Amino acid sequence: MNTTINFDELKNEIEHATRISFKENVERFGSEICAFSLISDDGAMTVVPYINTKSHLDKMQAENLEYKESYEFEPAEWFTSGGANTEFNAICKTLCDEIDNDELDFEAFRKSLFETCFQVLEKLRTEDFFHKELGKDILLMFSISDTSEPKENLLRWMQCLNSTNKGKRFEEYIHTNY
Repeated sequence: MNTTINFDELKNEIEHATRISFKENVERFGSEICAFSLISDDGAMTVVPYINTKSHLDKMQAENLEYKESYEFEPAEWFTSGGANTEFNAICKTLCDEIDNDELDFEAFRKSLFETCFQVLEKLRTEDFFHKELGKDILLMFSISDTSEPKENLLRWMQCLNSTNKGKRFEEYIHTNY
């Protein structure tokens, strides 16, 4: 792959930042939180946390019934991004620095980054981290902005991170909107 990034170390950094981010958001928004996502971009230069709140979701869906599913399944439409800003900024700097590596096999790097983000969320879900912090289950996603990522990958990630019902609803959404 010709990368200088150790993906095991990166996974630990993303996990640490995700834990901090979620805890910070729970302190700010409490039980209003209904969704959490890590988002990257098609250029593999960023990893950013997003949350959605029930009141924001309800408001947006009520105002725009035709885009109801978009407000649920598109983190860019969610309430806010943030938490663990120092940690995620450092991760993004590492990624941007690596993109400048002339020897980089970009597609392999991109695929490894996306799988790493998914694996972090899957590990935290398996540990019941989000439920323990919030006292309830929420929608979990790994998403990529402006992507050409195969919808099969997006669907696989969603189905692994969520209930069968949420996975089926996302499958219907993705086949209609992608």
